[in-house]
Amino acid sequence: MSETFELRFRGEPGPALRAAFPEFVLRPEHGTTVLHGEFVDQAALLGAIERINSLGLQLIDLRLIAEDGPGAESRNGSIR
Repeated sequence: MSETFELRFRGEPGPALRAAFPEFVLRPEHGTTVLHGEFVDQAALLGAIERINSLGLQLIDLRLIAEDGPGAESRNGSIR
């Protein structure tokens, strides 16, 4: 079962960054980039985190986006 996550890291999304993450939506937000996408399993999530790390970017937040519906909410954890 896949889950949707948002990963936030420092810096603005440029062409090279967009090329490194073609399967995800990237949006700039107050000096950071938010990567939004669906991950099929934990290995896929860890792979994206490793790509962020290998590009020398600082991951500052990882958020699981809950499904829409009654009582749904985002679960998150800061990794600062």
